[in-house]
Amino acid sequence: MSHRYAAVIVFVTAMFVAADLVMLPRSDVTFSPSNWIYLLKAVPLVAFFFAAARIVEMRRPRFPDAMQAFLARAVGSMENIATFLMLFIPLSVASFLFMYLAANTTRPLMDAYLASFDAAIGFNWIRAVEFANMVPSVATVMVFCYAALAYEVPLVFLVHSIGGGRERMLELVALIAISGLMTGVLMLAVPAAGAYSFHAPDRGVFSHFTGVGGLAHLSTLAQLRGSTPFTFVIGNTIGLTSFPSFHTALGIIITYNLRRAILFWPVAAINAIMILATVPEGGHHFADVLAGATVALVSIAAMLRAVSAEPQAEIRQSAVSNSAAPFDGAK
Repeated sequence: MSHRYAAVIVFVTAMFVAADLVMLPRSDVTFSPSNWIYLLKAVPLVAFFFAAARIVEMRRPRFPDAMQAFLARAVGSMENIATFLMLFIPLSVASFLFMYLAANTTRPLMDAYLASFDAAIGFNWIRAVEFANMVPSVATVMVFCYAALAYEVPLVFLVHSIGGGRERMLELVALIAISGLMTGVLMLAVPAAGAYSFHAPDRGVFSHFTGVGGLAHLSTLAQLRGSTPFTFVIGNTIGLTSFPSFHTALGIIITYNLRRAILFWPVAAINAIMILATVPEGGHHFADVLAGATVALVSIAAMLRAVSAEPQAEIRQSAVSNSAAPFDGAK
């Protein structure tokens, strides 16, 4: 099953690369040569972990039986780390570049429509932020949980790598790839700056929140939308996506990925609060949150279908082969 996850990751990465190659010459964005150095640095790192795993594997017979289980796990962990880096780094560069190219447009922002949707379903963004801001301790917890998402991906990766959960690790990367592709397409179709930009609330409305998620990207977004030259450097990237909320999508995906792990309940609790915080801390419209949740659920469904498709095809092929066997023998 691991090879199916890897195939999905490679396929999505190739789609991002193809889209980047088409969009980059038509944009105001320049791909900095330093990005190639970043990618090339990953090569010896990946090679080191693969080589270390091979060396330990070859020397294992020389160690006592009591150490064999530990060494086998060490080999698996090093191979997992190398595999993760080999797949995730190109995916992250290609997907981030696509996000910046998608933001490099002069098409009108769609925040008014997103805010109208919120209003139509009875969601008052200003009042929601004011309500969350009423209790400082609650706001502090929400800010913490919102920021914690940035550490969850490497944490979950380490848990799976060290614990020997290669399939779960690759499943996570594949889900990030699929949801990232859906997010990029929706971001391209529905350009938005976010609720903080649209509603422009007084600082007192969100005094106990940093508002970083909803404000930090605005200067970069303005530069990209201003048709001025922009140099893309992977080390300086920030999240530019307002619609849909990728925080929401990623929170659901990580929680799903840990469904059989000991970390499931604490991570589920943190991510539930994080999703609530996407409005006051992340500056998302409620429509963004709903769209992000939809992206996560569709990505999970697509992954389950992709993973289960091959066994069904093999079963059908086996049935055909078995039915044909008597005729083959009669020849």
